[in-house]
Amino acid sequence: MRRLISALLIPAACLSLYAETTGRISGKVQSKDGKPLAGAKIILKRLDRAWLKELTADAKGNFLQVGLDPKDYELTIKAEGYVDYKESIRIPLADVLVKNVTLLTPAEARTAPQASGTQTVPEDPGAALDAEGRDAFNAAIPLYNEGKYEEALPFVEKSYKTLTDAQTKLKDEQAKAELAPELLKIERVLGICMAQAGAKKEEAEPYLLKALERNPKDERVVAALIETSKAKADKAAEQKYTTMLETLQGPNPDVIYNKGVEAFNAGKTKEAKAHLLKALEVDAKYAEAHYLLAMVEFGENNLKGTKQHLEKYIELAPNGKNAATAREMLKDPSLKRIK
Repeated sequence: MRRLISALLIPAACLSLYAETTGRISGKVQSKDGKPLAGAKIILKRLDRAWLKELTADAKGNFLQVGLDPKDYELTIKAEGYVDYKESIRIPLADVLVKNVTLLTPAEARTAPQASGTQTVPEDPGAALDAEGRDAFNAAIPLYNEGKYEEALPFVEKSYKTLTDAQTKLKDEQAKAELAPELLKIERVLGICMAQAGAKKEEAEPYLLKALERNPKDERVVAALIETSKAKADKAAEQKYTTMLETLQGPNPDVIYNKGVEAFNAGKTKEAKAHLLKALEVDAKYAEAHYLLAMVEFGENNLKGTKQHLEKYIELAPNGKNAATAREMLKDPSLKRIK
């Protein structure tokens, strides 16, 4: 019996001795959004001699290797679509080294701060252009959002040109694929800026038409197409896009009023009156439309209409830019007698 007990104790003693002279590594591989990267390859390479071990992450992204000599290793972790992770490590004696690693896509790696391990994006002639183009677009966006199209335009032009060059030179296929939809967004913004503030507004039309094809309900693009139509003196196209914009957002009293102003300045009072009355149908409190209608009525010697619109203007805009003129006109005896 004593001999049997001794024999049974030997394997346990051997295992204990083995554990005390080796170490282990375990960890988890995941993406930036916390998704486990099942199937990721974990490669352990001894630095002191030719020895290499390859592991595969399980369905939860976990991996484990026991029985490692307490030496220095190069740890490499790979997964398709992600940048390789590399780090020099040392396996502890009779202990476990835990390495939880987040892999980044090429685009994420370009902007990520360096951690203890490195995820180096392979040298790519298009990468610098990609970064430069994105920086230019980021500089344009605040100006564009504020409607400062003239100031935004040089940045957007630079961004579009630089990123177009980057797309042809990028070697990283995933980075190239990620850039394609960004270029379409920039192309849209470029068209809008050119139409609103460019020296040759009509040159924006090809960009805008492609953007409109992608999104027929893009109000900002339709408004820009109205500007390109005006630049080309294409009345039919201007009317087409104006109607389209009104369908999308409802009649715009500003647009209708401006047509009234154009007609009034051209001496077409009948046409001006029709536009101004339509503007008031959309917005009965449009003070400037009332004032200009008063001028139209005065020109047609309709004193009652003149007085009504002047009084309405003062009621709506007592401190408006034309309030003083309106009050002075209402002092005229010919208007004062009107009931």
